[in-house]
Amino acid sequence: MAVNQRRAGAVLSYVALVVNAVTTFIYTPLILSFLSTSEYGVYQLIGSIIAYLGVMDMGLSTTLSRFYVEEKVKEDDSHVENLLAMAAVIYGVLTALSVAAGICFDLLLPVLFGSSFTSCEIELAHQMMLLVLANCVAVLPGNYFLAVINANERFVFARTLRIVRYLLQFAGVIAVLELGQGAIGVLAVQVSLNLIADVAYIVYYRGRLHIKARLHYWDKRLLLHIFAFSGYILLNMVFDQVFWKTGQIVLGAVVSAAAVGVYGIATQLITSGYMEVSTGVTSVFLPRLTAMSAVTDDMTEINGLFNRIGHLQALLVWGICAGFVSVGQEFVYVWAGPEYGEAFWATLILMLGLNVALVQNLGISVLQAKDKQGFRAIVYVIIAVLDLLVSIPVSAEFGVIGCAVTAAVFLFVGTGPIMNWYYYTKIGINIPEFWREVLPVLLPATLAAIGTLGLSALTGLEPSYGSILIKCLFFVAIYFALCWKWFFTEYERGTIRDIMKKLLGRRHRGGR
Repeated sequence: MAVNQRRAGAVLSYVALVVNAVTTFIYTPLILSFLSTSEYGVYQLIGSIIAYLGVMDMGLSTTLSRFYVEEKVKEDDSHVENLLAMAAVIYGVLTALSVAAGICFDLLLPVLFGSSFTSCEIELAHQMMLLVLANCVAVLPGNYFLAVINANERFVFARTLRIVRYLLQFAGVIAVLELGQGAIGVLAVQVSLNLIADVAYIVYYRGRLHIKARLHYWDKRLLLHIFAFSGYILLNMVFDQVFWKTGQIVLGAVVSAAAVGVYGIATQLITSGYMEVSTGVTSVFLPRLTAMSAVTDDMTEINGLFNRIGHLQALLVWGICAGFVSVGQEFVYVWAGPEYGEAFWATLILMLGLNVALVQNLGISVLQAKDKQGFRAIVYVIIAVLDLLVSIPVSAEFGVIGCAVTAAVFLFVGTGPIMNWYYYTKIGINIPEFWREVLPVLLPATLAAIGTLGLSALTGLEPSYGSILIKCLFFVAIYFALCWKWFFTEYERGTIRDIMKKLLGRRHRGGR
């Protein structure tokens, strides 16, 4: 059952990715058309604050999943119950702290942005902060229940609920925009869906898993271990927020609300699309890796998994990056509008900075499973602080592009040579073998991009969704043909054949 859940979870992760991409593709231009550039900038700023408050989770959801699996392997029900009860108490405290932090953010809005925002923009931000506080109450308790659901490898329920949320958000956002509710209405839809998801998690937790949380005693040793483990995850979460949200805060403080909106488009394309492609598979492997690490220190199986998943991620991630080089500028022009033209260059720069990290995302799960996250957390915090310090003067001088270049350089240095050295020398991952298998994927991606750019030059089609579709299909056809002939592994070819056989088999049965 666990294997089927992992496979189905991975597939549903990509279904969710496609649904999110399609719905975002449709309603983001609607948001941009209904909101002014400055109002959209305020909306993105409040989104950054929500993301910062999300750090109050402190990595506890991942920690809870890992420790739950570890305790469950020991088959000691009382320890599992005690762990869940202690985690529930901790989540209650963190929820209260996040609300307090949200109130502090609201009080500081005029101080931080009074010189670059108008009085109307500050007032809008104040109104939206009320919804942010409600979101704090919804998100953290939901993380507790979702962590336990994932630890039990019930990925089908969790991923299906995510897809439903995307669809409901799509319908809700369009409705409130048509009703003239603006940015506040859009945020209200998102907060409401978070509350509904909480109810669904609780019902599944109690009705299907039948898990009990009972405090037998306050285990101080376990508490220290939890906070030591989650502390490293917290540092990584801080790192993520610095790179994907602090840039907007900096641009809002030293440039303008409009610049926040442009950079917000770039980070939305990165975090809601590009990064999701990589994490769709790796997110389902933490329970399995934890169980493997609890049994043996041998890295043979983990290395095989690391290479296999990394090759698949390279095909997806580098293919998308090359495709964006081919049609991204036209896509941003048509999708967001000419006033957001800089978002293409910012997105491309950030993509290049992430191209090592996203093909090695499974390494994060390996570190978490082996409880060896300290080095990565420290490195990431250092480069995050450096990025913040450098991005302030660079953004003031060069705006959105300067902010993106600064982030991309530090991302590449931290996730590339430094972490590869650590994986190889300290964890035992065979990095030279990994790159020997993965680097050849750059060739078909590059050739497909060159071919598509040549098609663009020859046809001279005017920017439109039809032109984008033609070029995307051309790119995919070249890329897939090259990969099938020379660059897919036998495992990948076999997987594609199996999927096609199942699809054709179902169609044949349906025809009867």
